[in-house]
Amino acid sequence: MPSEHKFKIVGIGPGERGLRTIAAEQAIQDADFVVGYRPYLSMICDLLDGKNVVASGMGKEVDRVRAAVGLLEEGSTALVSSGDPNVYGMAGLGLELAPNPAEVEIVPGVTSFSAAACRSGLAFRRCVAVISLSDLLTPWREIESRLRIAAELQMPVALYNPRSKRRDWQLIRALDISGMRDALVAKNVGRENQEIFWTTTQKLIEDESLRERIDMTTLVIITGKGTFKGEACPAAEVNVVGSGPGERTQLTLEAEGILKSSTKIFGAERYLDLIGDLSVGEKVAHSGPCAKKMTARFCEALAAARAGQKTAILTGGDPSIFSSGWRIMDQARGFVPVHVSAGVSAFSSVAARAGAPLVNDFALLSEPGDPTAVSILAGSGFGVVAYNVLGHEVAPLLQEIDPDRPCVLARDVMRDGEIMMTLTAEDLMAARPSGFRFTLLIASANSYIKDGRIIAKRGYETKYSY
Repeated sequence: MPSEHKFKIVGIGPGERGLRTIAAEQAIQDADFVVGYRPYLSMICDLLDGKNVVASGMGKEVDRVRAAVGLLEEGSTALVSSGDPNVYGMAGLGLELAPNPAEVEIVPGVTSFSAAACRSGLAFRRCVAVISLSDLLTPWREIESRLRIAAELQMPVALYNPRSKRRDWQLIRALDISGMRDALVAKNVGRENQEIFWTTTQKLIEDESLRERIDMTTLVIITGKGTFKGEACPAAEVNVVGSGPGERTQLTLEAEGILKSSTKIFGAERYLDLIGDLSVGEKVAHSGPCAKKMTARFCEALAAARAGQKTAILTGGDPSIFSSGWRIMDQARGFVPVHVSAGVSAFSSVAARAGAPLVNDFALLSEPGDPTAVSILAGSGFGVVAYNVLGHEVAPLLQEIDPDRPCVLARDVMRDGEIMMTLTAEDLMAARPSGFRFTLLIASANSYIKDGRIIAKRGYETKYSY
């Protein structure tokens, strides 16, 4: 493969153009060849003029990757993945078959579950587990074990692939294991015929007609400890905007448009620095404790909204995942509509830098908490991402983890001063890291390190020969 020919695995977000990142559009525009699943390519048809396009159908994932790798002899290639390439996407298989994994760039995208959360006003404040109910590549006993662990830990759960025409009993089983909780049903998020509504696990179990509205394009998000249910609307004068992991190119096109049209932009200095000259709007930072700062930002945004002015309140990463964006929704209730604009989350950016560590089920933790819970989650095959980790907490967290399990310790990914360590659990403990505000990622089961990149096997090897 000539070194000037680039191979990028590109997350295009859930569907609509506004949820694509600037980086994703640029990666596709720079490619000579664009390879992907036919329905996903139709979502980016505005970018394909003059491109050599290779489209294929369902069940042809291995063929798509082989085609993308083969085309590198002729030019740069973009392999398209809906949502984020590390969330049941093409990152793992792409790196498995790439001749030089170290040279492959993973372009993260907005995930469907965070987009659904933002559009419904849902926020995860402590944790969330992400589980696919499809047993095509993962044995059901493993899926059920993870469902039970998530239920025992009272975690919110985002269920992907909940139901198909030939597979419907798994959803009922998952709902029963989860117990009586509220449930968000989000179908075709960011696509034509989007449908989002709240119900309960009990109603979904009892009402067959309700379940029949659920298919493979649907997410079912079950609430748990730390979830916040607010209200969000499609457009508003007050906007909570996910600024992504750090680079301006990781902003979504929707976020870019909101920022350009806002008269005031509120946020931490590091987020405002990211915006730079993108917007002529006044940039305002506040000092003090988090709750006090968010109240000040909301009060100024409310006053501006009443004067007919648009404002943006920035959060890091995605507003629905461990941000303070929920505080704005909480204070806005009954006063002013709020729009929540999804962004690329920190876990996605760390995973993309590392390679493909999270292509199977995974759990996100807002802080490391109990090492026993981390070891139970990882032991069941979950990838685990813990935010806000101190250096001296790494060894206790990894003490019961398989010593050969690939891990990442990262800070300020895609920002100045980025720190990134990709090692086995044993070697990371031996490194005795020091510092604060780290993100610790423990890769999904069946993963390994090659050329400095983590590659988690999705399970295609059980169905296909490659």
